[in-house]
Amino acid sequence: MAEADIEIPTFIVPLQKSNILVPNAAVAEIIPYEPLQRVQDSPDWFLGFLGWRGVQVPVVSFEMLTVRRGSFSLVSVSSASLVILKALGGQEDLKFFAIVAQALPRLVRITSEELFVTDELANKTELSRARYADDIVSIPDLDYIEFSIREVTTANT
Repeated sequence: MAEADIEIPTFIVPLQKSNILVPNAAVAEIIPYEPLQRVQDSPDWFLGFLGWRGVQVPVVSFEMLTVRRGSFSLVSVSSASLVILKALGGQEDLKFFAIVAQALPRLVRITSEELFVTDELANKTELSRARYADDIVSIPDLDYIEFSIREVTTANT
């Protein structure tokens, strides 16, 4: 008897030119885009801080962190979202961070039979790239993103 394929609840997060997959367990909340508190002398990918539930949450553009010379713009502020993620590094100074989504992320249940790792070279912000349905999606390196955020927030304190 074959084992049943395990379904993993995962959010497909739409970005400007691609999508990333984020496990549901890493997502604290998804909220509509709100104005952010900018930080002077920070990299372009570090968009600022969001006041959320009494905590200052750093917000990043995944695309700009990936390419380091891209531009950030929202297709529409009314459709944009902030995906607040639980920081997994176990550091007291960073419990949450957020990634900007161009539209509301979609929750799907993915099995290993539906996700195919591609031969495409992953960027430093990605663990890998995969094919899901008809799209190429990125599996983000959340540890790298946390490390990058810590470098900026430590330098600005």
